[in-house]
Amino acid sequence: MKAGLLTLHFHLPRVESLKEKRSIVKGILAEVKRRGTAFAAAEVDNLDRLDRATIQVAHVSNDPHTTDAALTQLRTTLELRRDFALEAFDVEVV
Repeated sequence: MKAGLLTLHFHLPRVESLKEKRSIVKGILAEVKRRGTAFAAAEVDNLDRLDRATIQVAHVSNDPHTTDAALTQLRTTLELRRDFALEAFDVEVV
């Protein structure tokens, strides 16, 4: 069994309230959930900042290449969104 961890650091330039930030984070987490039960995600850092969000996504499979490909595809999908900017990311497969 292989597990992958994708850490995503987002910049939320147009957010002016906690309600707006929660809406964006909720949308990101929903995108992860739509991808199936092999994924799990949570906001893990920058909870007190309106203009930043850090989300970690875990993926589990029998093949490390499948895990890496699934996390890369998710990251690519999120990069195309217009309501935030993906500033940095880190992928680890163990």
